[in-house]
Amino acid sequence: MRHESPKLQFESIWCLTNVASSESRFVMTLVENKAIPILIDIMEKSQHIEVKEQAIWCIGNISGDNTRLRDTILEQNACAIISDLVDQAPAGSSFTRNASWTLANFCKGRPMANFDKLKRSISSLTKVMAENDSEEILTDITWAFSYASDEGGDERIKIFLDCNAVPRLIQLLNHPNITIAVPCLRTLGNILTGSDELAQRAIECGVLEEFSKLLDHPKRAVRKEVCWSISNVTAGNPQQIQKCIDIGLIERLIVHLHQDTMDIKKEAVWAVSNATSQATPQQFAYFVQTGIL
Repeated sequence: MRHESPKLQFESIWCLTNVASSESRFVMTLVENKAIPILIDIMEKSQHIEVKEQAIWCIGNISGDNTRLRDTILEQNACAIISDLVDQAPAGSSFTRNASWTLANFCKGRPMANFDKLKRSISSLTKVMAENDSEEILTDITWAFSYASDEGGDERIKIFLDCNAVPRLIQLLNHPNITIAVPCLRTLGNILTGSDELAQRAIECGVLEEFSKLLDHPKRAVRKEVCWSISNVTAGNPQQIQKCIDIGLIERLIVHLHQDTMDIKKEAVWAVSNATSQATPQQFAYFVQTGIL
């Protein structure tokens, strides 16, 4: 707490950061000695960016130890404080890297954190995701989004759409690093579980065209995830089903029903089955013409 000596503060926090990355019993020693409120106070009030960054890193380590500590940190407004700092930080800086890693840590773990405490971070992480090509940063953020968008309902999905995360997620579907492409695919699939209106916003960004490219991906896990994501669209209205027909997704799904592995056939048949729940007579005729029966 020696604010008059930022270099001493910095070195002290670095020591605590190392402790916070070790065994849980040592992390609890930090907590018992009131480290969390002191670190949050430093993040908010220090005039020195390197001191703030080290405090954020230490908080990230503590929150990663267990979900109870994560929730304790979130209750003290840490997410909003860090998000505000990220919005002002230059792209590609070490501060951005460490701060976005900490925000991503808040999104991980089961049970899921209270989304009301997390949602401020979504716009900040979207900004970082758009401005950076670092695989380390993109991996952290895309996995965080895949967790944060899961089982959220329309209110949560709308935040991702309003923050304009979808175009960048679609772009990253083609990333050569599978550990980035897969969480993007999962996040987009989660977004497509929303209402027809929300799903339509993602469709208008071109998500289905990208799914079409991935249906024959060499990785089985990717093909399975794409089929599941498409099934969320075919459960929508007749216009959305027609979009799947127009770009050839239904015919491609039927090919997978013939030729792919059993786990992918299962997802593909759900996608086709969902399409029959809201289909028009003309769409039913099309299904029959493709040999679905």
